[in-house]
Amino acid sequence: MIRTPVLIVGAGPVGLALALELAWHGTRSIVVEQDAGTGLVLLAKASTLNERTMEFCRRWGLRDAVAAAGFPAEMPRDVVFCTALNGFLLGRQPMACARDRRPPTGTPEILRKCPQFRFDPLLAEAVRATGLVELRYATRCESLEQDEDGVSVVLANLAAGGMTRVRAEYVVGCDGAGSHVRGALGIDFPGYRLGPSVSAMVRIPDLGRYHGFGPAERYMFVGSSGTSASLNAVDGVDLWRFTLLGSAGADVRESDLQAALHRAIGRDDVPIELLRLMYWRRSQCHAERYRQGRVFLAGDAAHTASPSGAHGLNTGLGDVFGLAWMLDARLKGWGGAGLLDAHEVERRPVALRNAAASTRNFSNWLDTGETFALLDNSHEGTSERERVGAHMRDAIYEEWHTAGIALGYRYEGSPLIVPDGSAATPDEVSDYVPTARPGHRAPHAWLADGRSMLDLFGHGLVLLGFGADAGETDRLERAAAASGTPLSVVAVDDPEIADLYARRMVLVRPDGHVAWRGDRLDRDPAALFDTVCGRAG
Repeated sequence: MIRTPVLIVGAGPVGLALALELAWHGTRSIVVEQDAGTGLVLLAKASTLNERTMEFCRRWGLRDAVAAAGFPAEMPRDVVFCTALNGFLLGRQPMACARDRRPPTGTPEILRKCPQFRFDPLLAEAVRATGLVELRYATRCESLEQDEDGVSVVLANLAAGGMTRVRAEYVVGCDGAGSHVRGALGIDFPGYRLGPSVSAMVRIPDLGRYHGFGPAERYMFVGSSGTSASLNAVDGVDLWRFTLLGSAGADVRESDLQAALHRAIGRDDVPIELLRLMYWRRSQCHAERYRQGRVFLAGDAAHTASPSGAHGLNTGLGDVFGLAWMLDARLKGWGGAGLLDAHEVERRPVALRNAAASTRNFSNWLDTGETFALLDNSHEGTSERERVGAHMRDAIYEEWHTAGIALGYRYEGSPLIVPDGSAATPDEVSDYVPTARPGHRAPHAWLADGRSMLDLFGHGLVLLGFGADAGETDRLERAAAASGTPLSVVAVDDPEIADLYARRMVLVRPDGHVAWRGDRLDRDPAALFDTVCGRAG
């Protein structure tokens, strides 16, 4: 019998991120993965790490490694709409390369492009370096059974054979859309099936030699019946993901896909190496529960979304960034049972919001309106191509500009948040309004010593003081100490940051979300900490 505080099922980015964040807090875990290793297969999966995910990487010391492993800094993120790479140009959505991009308001980080087959090994290496995580590959979770004190799990060794029993205080299923953990719990996974798709990972050396539209991250191909396919850069060099859209279905053979790719390029003399063919289904599904007793779901095990928008991986990392501090606090004794109930209350609305945006993006791809003369070399054809190009630029804008999705989510209605009665800021896809309103992510600002405000958060609770009364901060410190709640008090002497945070005292959780703020301590400080730490009631 092996014992561990937390057993994580699944060593994809969500499971690895959970182990890494737990280790950041000093908590041990075991991660099991049925595959033989991380990054062994060249998968055409996620590649966009939004600004919030890059803030996580900043905390873990991985920001520069991600930037080095990602797209070339000079590669533009443009989207080109065309009938074929050697056909008619319909329009272009320009997007700056990493070298020229600047962080949006309220964050020190920019969105990065890093293919998952490179990102996952970076996480795995960082996890091993903590010395607090045991990674077990070729290991499958066979069964789990829980009681009031913990979870008993049976693991199968797929390489050497045999079974291992593990006793964990908590188990987290990060094992994808077909989650074995979710199935073992009997949790339904209702939602929408958005249709079958087929994608191919291909290598095309120097694709720019074979067309005149210039470099871009994505080429979208539109015909007389609407958008039919897309070609997406995977590594920014010579790896591409070619996806058939709409009603192409999952019956496409390898030869059919090669022919479709040559049609999209508009010539058949381009050297193409087919590396992997994948059949899959777009879906927007949602687990009926994120928790059953001591077992939790996160990432695709809890929710799925169309990849149109790159919200899947980023939403999953947000799940475990919040769950990690709750588990850690519970294990160390300063967190109450209410912390664990907050996981679903906080993260479900965010997942629903992000998945809906992804589905909307996918629908916008397909809806190009009636196109009768799109392929005609005529005045009518030119007019129609201009209309479709303008429509596609407008339709895809929210997919390519997502600062609001990344940074503007908030935990309304959480039992751990103390509202202050202030009006909610807009919750929009593209635009983010920095605010320290309770429930929101505490906004970034640069301190005089060169650190970001975000660099202050992570270990325990942080009480920010902007000219706060010393007697009131002392009362809060004494109440925290009496209840065993870890609290750091940081005085910030900067009028601009004080204006941004809008109150003299702001209490920030380990995940960087504001729990409470006020100009005066108008409540019992012990009761305040009981609420924020899930001990109330």
